[in-house]
Amino acid sequence: MGKIITPIVDLERKLIADAQEQIRVERQVIVHVSISTTHSWWQIRIWPSTFLVPREGADKSKLLNADRIPFFPEWLHVFGSKHHFTLIFEGLSNDCEVFDLIEEIPQEGGFEVKGICRNQTDVYHVEIFD
Repeated sequence: MGKIITPIVDLERKLIADAQEQIRVERQVIVHVSISTTHSWWQIRIWPSTFLVPREGADKSKLLNADRIPFFPEWLHVFGSKHHFTLIFEGLSNDCEVFDLIEEIPQEGGFEVKGICRNQTDVYHVEIFD
């Protein structure tokens, strides 16, 4: 009998772990960023110390991944006045209604977008002008 129960228990553990991972992925926040500048050639990068900061004082959501922008210390050389990239963050707390996108760095020039209103999809489009 122990042999029959063990596979069922293992299967239940796997199903629970898979469900928890799916919930974590579904709660991710995606921020599509469009950045513009007056320069025809420039460099950008994102620091891992970039967060979504809820106005209600809940925990910050950490940056998990980025697409079309490298992480510090690497640079992306941009030719042209506009660039688009995507940031993926941990999920925000359920009670969050407004949050800020803050790149906390030890120098000037960090990305900052304040007062982003939460929506049901947790997918956002923001513009940054340099």
